[in-house]
Amino acid sequence: MWGVVTSQTKTVVIDFSKLQSIEVGGVTALSNVIEYWKSEGVLVQCTNVDLCKSRDFLHGSGFAGKYTETQGEQQSPKDEFLRLELVQYDRSFSYITDKLIPWLAEGLKCDRKALSSIRVCFEEIFNNIRDHSSVNIGCSCAHHIENRNKILICISDFGVGIPARVRRNMALNSDHAAIAMACQDGFTTKTTPKNMGAGLPTLIRNIVTRNSGSVSIYSGKGIYDCKPDKRKVGVGRPAPSGYPGTVIYITIDTQKFVPSEVSEEAFSW
Repeated sequence: MWGVVTSQTKTVVIDFSKLQSIEVGGVTALSNVIEYWKSEGVLVQCTNVDLCKSRDFLHGSGFAGKYTETQGEQQSPKDEFLRLELVQYDRSFSYITDKLIPWLAEGLKCDRKALSSIRVCFEEIFNNIRDHSSVNIGCSCAHHIENRNKILICISDFGVGIPARVRRNMALNSDHAAIAMACQDGFTTKTTPKNMGAGLPTLIRNIVTRNSGSVSIYSGKGIYDCKPDKRKVGVGRPAPSGYPGTVIYITIDTQKFVPSEVSEEAFSW
């Protein structure tokens, strides 16, 4: 996959003909980049999607329908994808409640009320997008790989990024160290009263520690990977290239997922 930028016409052409493979993280991050270009007045053209080896994935995930003239096959509401969507903060609660949680409940074969902790995590992610993303919007996509017992969810924004926020307040020598700090319990940049730093630690606790899943966070020039490990949950490393925003990539093992126990009085839809 490659792009051509023409300065005079402000056009980007992305040729998919040589694309070998892609997954929800790539689809979500690419969508975010395209939306950023569009917000800057750039015309983006996606070509040869139907000629690449990832054609079915690009159609199934909703990317082809959003960015090309071919709409692809219509799929049922219970298919393997929660299709790519641009989610503004003002719509994030309804997106989580009406789309993400019902889709997850179907894949995990549990009641929606048993996903209350997961729901709070995603609400916090969108709170962060509202507080720190210059475009006040996030891209979201999810994929249920049933034969591998995996659910993959990716949410991305094109804001200032976690390291930029954290390193304004603390002297840290790398972006991955800043992401690690943001994932510690009790840490907050306190940018608004509602953003009290509970989102990432709660996400890691619920997905990784409780449910043996994984969380990877890409932001700035850093990556922070969280996997179930008795010695150390999270490990940071430099990114091979920078990302001017944040990508949160979540993997849930459907066989190891433990639903929340919630009383009827404490939770309602």
